[in-house]
Amino acid sequence: MKEQVQQLLELQELEFISKESAIVHADSDADEDLETRICKKRRQIPAELLARYDRLTQFGPSIVVLKGDMCLGCNLSIPQGDLNRMINGSVDPVCPHCNRFLNLDVS
Repeated sequence: MKEQVQQLLELQELEFISKESAIVHADSDADEDLETRICKKRRQIPAELLARYDRLTQFGPSIVVLKGDMCLGCNLSIPQGDLNRMINGSVDPVCPHCNRFLNLDVS
């Protein structure tokens, strides 16, 4: 699941860049190379995971980081036992409160 979250994070970054570019350059079309990269990345992600990502994206970032034991998506603390299971890979890295994907690889 770590690899899939990483792919989703890359997709999220590409989509943020695309949206930002559309805002800054409102009179021009989005960069075709960027759109091609987004489409290619979306094809690499399983449909079920992509659907969940798209649902979450409607309300803000789908993938967020932790600050200590706090999810920066909902600003709620995640129990240490849940964090340990996520780090060990025995459960998916998902916030139990807001259901956003957690990027655990932040240094």
